[in-house]
Amino acid sequence: MKLQNKNGVLAGVALLSVGVGIGACVTQRVSQPSSQNTTASIVGNVDAPLISSATAAPPYEPDSEPIVQAVRKAAPAVVSIDTTARQQFVFAEDMYGEGEVRTREVPTGAGSGVLLENGYALTNQHVVGDAVDTGGSITLTLADGRQFKATTVGADRATDIALLRVQNPKNLPTIPLGTKDALTPGQTVIAIGNPVGLSASVSSGVVSALGRPLSMEDRTYENLIQTDTAINPGNSGGALIDLAGRLVGINTLVRSDAQNIGFAIPLSTALRIADSLKEYGKVRRPDIGVVPGNLDPRIAQRLGVSGVGVAGVFRGSPAATAGLRRNDVIISINGKEISDTSAYRKTLEGLKIGQTATLNVWRRGETGTTKVQLAEAP
Repeated sequence: MKLQNKNGVLAGVALLSVGVGIGACVTQRVSQPSSQNTTASIVGNVDAPLISSATAAPPYEPDSEPIVQAVRKAAPAVVSIDTTARQQFVFAEDMYGEGEVRTREVPTGAGSGVLLENGYALTNQHVVGDAVDTGGSITLTLADGRQFKATTVGADRATDIALLRVQNPKNLPTIPLGTKDALTPGQTVIAIGNPVGLSASVSSGVVSALGRPLSMEDRTYENLIQTDTAINPGNSGGALIDLAGRLVGINTLVRSDAQNIGFAIPLSTALRIADSLKEYGKVRRPDIGVVPGNLDPRIAQRLGVSGVGVAGVFRGSPAATAGLRRNDVIISINGKEISDTSAYRKTLEGLKIGQTATLNVWRRGETGTTKVQLAEAP
């Protein structure tokens, strides 16, 4: 064993010596100056292109992208909205706590809106609510920097839609309108708005779901568009558009306890509310005068019935006149099945005040029909 180790060491030393010799030769060889011809050849190729024109990629044209084209169609009609509220304060209060009461305007928030034809604009009710309640001001800023004052035609808290009228409108762009209720899950959509004061911001995503009910804070929303498009504070009231650059929804809110879950009001709802606000200054809703309630799934299964329960009937209401009672179950309205309170409200919204509706009602194991003339909701 010792002999082998010794030979190994000796062999290693010999190999190392040979390596050093070879390395020295190589070093000497490399260190020798190159010939003049070789140098000239290298210098002569300095300006040669790294990639020949035959293999170069065609120039990139971002204008050809669908999202870019859609944004260019819609963005000019998306505005930033700044509001103020009127507040009273005591000026020059003396030692007895008395002073002159004055009024001042203070900034209350910022949001977004979209311009429609004839000088109207759509936004969320919660964007302009303080200005409406206190007599404050509303200022619209266009993408080109122009500013206009606006007044409120009407605002509907239930659907979170407000209709504004631009004062002295001149050469205002308008947003193209999409086909009502033509969205489908997975479809690409684009949000344009004023998130956290960053005007004309664009984000894209897809439609995650349709017809979402949602209760947040002290407000209940019905039939919302759910999207993973980024919707942040300040985006409220802005445009949700499709790849054709057409308005399909009004951005409304985002779930603060989750990521990539935002909501928008469908175009059909927004336009229906806007038409009512324009004509009446408020939203006139048809109603039959009952307190609807969702059925307990276990009880509904045991009774073999599906619908919306009648938790109460208002005196003198159309429902009372038609003979509806507490604990009845409304199975359908005009042949359309009613699965829950959301479907109940949505169905009534599609009817008109004064119209007669046919109700299919379950009562104590028996079903029957009754006719109800719709009245205006209080």
